[in-house]
Amino acid sequence: MFIRYNLHGIIWSLIILILLGLPGDDLPDISFFNIPYFDKIVHFFLFLVFVFFLAYGFAKQNRFNILHQKFLLLSLLTGVIYGGLTEILQEVVFTGRTSDFFDFIADVAGCVTGLLFFFFLKGKILPVQGK
Repeated sequence: MFIRYNLHGIIWSLIILILLGLPGDDLPDISFFNIPYFDKIVHFFLFLVFVFFLAYGFAKQNRFNILHQKFLLLSLLTGVIYGGLTEILQEVVFTGRTSDFFDFIADVAGCVTGLLFFFFLKGKILPVQGK
């Protein structure tokens, strides 16, 4: 049951890692990428979706009681920690990438917004039982 409900979050975490690990020179040169702070918008969106998937998966699964009981807090913490980790990896491991504190702020803002979005939809259209 854990994998079944958390597969979206796992896959999305891999997508984040791949996208944030791509060298800057490998990114396409498309005009809308020239929007000011477009990279911050991308970080925000990636982590909004990530935490939304985590909250849903943690709340739905019943294998790990702590994840089910504290799904809001743990999905937010996981998203924030993963955001920080990806920024460290961009600085230390990924070639052609650099760490940016404001990317991390966008990650955190996306995490909080994803959690709020989940919380808003939880009682309306998402079939989730949890605290």
